Amino acid sequence: MRTNTRVKYINKKIIILPMNEKLAELYGAMIGDGCLSKYYSNYRKRNEVCFMITGHTHDEPYHRNVLQPILIKNFGIRGYIWLRKKYNAVLFSTSNKEVFNFFKKLGFPIGLKGDKLKIPKSFLLNNKLSIAWVRGIFDTDGTVYNRYSKKYKNNYQKYTYKNIQFHMKSKKVIYQIKKILEKNSIKTGKIFDKKGYFGLRIYEQSAVKRFFNIIKPSNNYHKERFLNLQ
Repeated sequence: MRTNTRVKYINKKIIILPMNEKLAELYGAMIGDGCLSKYYSNYRKRNEVCFMITGHTHDEPYHRNVLQPILIKNFGIRGYIWLRKKYNAVLFSTSNKEVFNFFKKLGFPIGLKGDKLKIPKSFLLNNKLSIAWVRGIFDTDGTVYNRYSKKYKNNYQKYTYKNIQFHMKSKKVIYQIKKILEKNSIKTGKIFDKKGYFGLRIYEQSAVKRFFNIIKPSNNYHKERFLNLQ
């Protein structure tokens, strides 16, 4: 079975490179916290394109040690990573047209993402690509946390149960994540709608452990939270 491929020119020859798990993971990271944009550069006096993934400052090692190497290996470019401490943010971007066109051809929307996001069909037909895609989304837009009881007067209790949550505007993506997780025997809760954003949680502790064993998050921030939460 052939999955999506991309075209690269080497010494004016067209080289067809197959889709791989790392590129699928990068696509998932784009779904979580990325964007594609076009704009006119007053400085360069020409139209420009931009690929960008944003995150909290604690995600800087993930951007530098996981995402940037994917660009280097597959596209031969480093991109740029910089911190915006005033906003507690890290940004990873490139204006490379090959990178921009790669994601565009996979169906990633230009500008506001809204509910236009979805997993490429070729990913759904390949479980390894699907898992990598979910990994990228979780590493950029997911969370693992302790469950707390509701706060009543004179009664506040913290549970040691760990929950995993996905929360985004795209209902379609949430349903696709749920489908992929359940295909891999990771039990999830019901999809919920909260003020126009859709969410999915994993409650059962055996399912939480299986999620980390099967999906294998790449972001150390999430891995350390999973290990250290009491």
